[in-house]
Amino acid sequence: MAARHGVDPARWRAMFDQVTARIAGRFGRVEPRTVARACLLGLLSGAERKNSWQLAERAGRARPGPMQRLPRYARWDADAVHDDLRAYVAGHLGADAAVLVVDETGLVKKGHSLAAVQRHCPGDSRRVARGGR
Repeated sequence: MAARHGVDPARWRAMFDQVTARIAGRFGRVEPRTVARACLLGLLSGAERKNSWQLAERAGRARPGPMQRLPRYARWDADAVHDDLRAYVAGHLGADAAVLVVDETGLVKKGHSLAAVQRHCPGDSRRVARGGR
């Protein structure tokens, strides 16, 4: 049974700021830290498409270069960021019996040009989608 709660935007923003402050030291320079924050905001947004152009546009940038360089060239410790985020989530769930389930199968993938598209049955769609393979 899934728990559904409303989201208080001010509280969400405060918690997002806590998380990004917690991982800020894992980025060696200010620019990658700023770009990472903008990427996270874009990825967590309700935007339908989330590629580097849309993330850059959402962040008010004219070009996607910094968004594209972040995963490839920026120096940061991905394992340490993972550990920081895990500790943050575990600290906020805080109950011994708590379980966090992240399910992104509600997105129906179909077509021939998308990566990893194949026949599958997304969770909430209640139908089987056929991919391009």
